[in-house]
Amino acid sequence: MTEELECLAPLVLVVDDTASNLGLVVDFLEGNDLRVSIARDGEEALRRADLVHPDLILLDVMMPGLDGFEVCRRLKDNPRTRAVPVIFMTSLSQTEDKTAGFHVGAVDYVTKPLQMEELLARVKTHLKLGRLQKTLKEQNARLQEEVRSREAAQDALIEMINSVRNTSNAIAHDLRTPLTEFRFRMEAMILDLKTKVDGETLERLEGALSDIDRVIGIFNALLRLAEIDAGVRRSGFVDSDLAHIAAEAVEFYQPLAELRGLALTLSGPESLPGLVDPLLLAQAIGNLIDNALKFARTQVHVHLGDADGLIEVAVADDGPGVADAEKVKVTERFYRGDASRGTPGVGLGLALVRGVATLHRGTLTLEDNEPGLVVKLALACSPRHG
Repeated sequence: MTEELECLAPLVLVVDDTASNLGLVVDFLEGNDLRVSIARDGEEALRRADLVHPDLILLDVMMPGLDGFEVCRRLKDNPRTRAVPVIFMTSLSQTEDKTAGFHVGAVDYVTKPLQMEELLARVKTHLKLGRLQKTLKEQNARLQEEVRSREAAQDALIEMINSVRNTSNAIAHDLRTPLTEFRFRMEAMILDLKTKVDGETLERLEGALSDIDRVIGIFNALLRLAEIDAGVRRSGFVDSDLAHIAAEAVEFYQPLAELRGLALTLSGPESLPGLVDPLLLAQAIGNLIDNALKFARTQVHVHLGDADGLIEVAVADDGPGVADAEKVKVTERFYRGDASRGTPGVGLGLALVRGVATLHRGTLTLEDNEPGLVVKLALACSPRHG
């Protein structure tokens, strides 16, 4: 039934109190494949429009009782007929009369005596515009529904992600304490057994202790990321010297670099003040250095600088680098690229650094070093004044 209605020709309601005009217009429109309904005065026009739902109304202006202006005004006040385009048929030729028609909601007018070809052209034009507006309205409604559906799906996904994240954070929090206690007891046991067991057994026990340290490190990283996500770490911001923080990180990793036969160097200003979370920033720089030392062939260089209101920490190595396709992925939690499969770690190092960048309203970017990789941590961390 719906398809049959959609295939019907457009319906035009013709309103005129003059029978000869009415008959002429009706015959002409029907002869051009349009359906026609008629009304002979304003009151009948309002009832008919509300009943038949026309696609367009041809409305005479000068009628006894309700004139065309009042009829049009009432049509536009009725939600069921408001959207129907109205074309006035009028013998009034003054500009103010034509303007008055537009003010009450008409879309066009034709002057009497009627020129039928002009009338047909205007009718077809506004019928086409009406169809286009209806189509756009339907498409807009579908688009809005799709947007609402996607927003609902996105909200559900975010809720699920937050639920999983909160669960992992709760697990990390609940397990970290007993694991730490277990580590202390195991360390004490190893000290007691050093003189009582053979070297191979002692080595296996110390390996187990290292595994426990690795798990505790994962839990610590997860909890720090949870604090960053929740914005809790903003309370740890203090005026600090970033040059001093970077120098301490380089000094801490210097023995590891020497052990691996790598040169670890630092350049930049002797002092670089900024408002930061010094503990998180120290860990972020340490993570970048530690990551670079895993892949460097001969050297790792740390550079500090400031420009355009940002402080930048760049850590460069001369290792194999990271493929363009992986540059975005390597900062995701638990992601480990092909080059890192044989190295220690669980894929939280760069994720934590990115979290630190976000906390400091900054960015983390990876660029080619030709050869190797340079990771740039940019921070918006101007010091307090006054």
